[in-house]
Amino acid sequence: MKIMTSILAIASITIGTIYLDSCTKQYLIPIYLIVSGSFTLFFVMISVASCAPNDESNILAFHKCGRVWKSLISLFSLIWFITGNVWIYCIYEPDYIDTTSPNYCAKTLYLFAFWTTTVTYILLGIALFLGCCGLLCACALGGSLRIGQRG
Repeated sequence: MKIMTSILAIASITIGTIYLDSCTKQYLIPIYLIVSGSFTLFFVMISVASCAPNDESNILAFHKCGRVWKSLISLFSLIWFITGNVWIYCIYEPDYIDTTSPNYCAKTLYLFAFWTTTVTYILLGIALFLGCCGLLCACALGGSLRIGQRG
């Protein structure tokens, strides 16, 4: 999962950089992709960092520092994601053909940003649905296990 996330983050940075000045309708979309990709890569690097100190007394401080950074990055990423949603969805659907139009946005740039955001919502919906199903199953099994234990 971390490899797939890293590949998507690198793709976001690359597309944002290539099409940096290619969206007159909403010039912040490429910047959104570059920043979100960079923070995602930074988050992945922090989560796989294996350079923990060998000293027992420093291990707890190292883990606390990592948690603080992860929390700050997660909070920023959530706010940035919501902001990016506004920038992406409010211009649907831009002009992909006329580069002189004030409504122009490069098709690759816009569709990449649009679909990565939309797929994020789809995956979030699936995760929430599966989580609710798991919770219902756990409640049902927990209730039947308690009844079986009484008798």
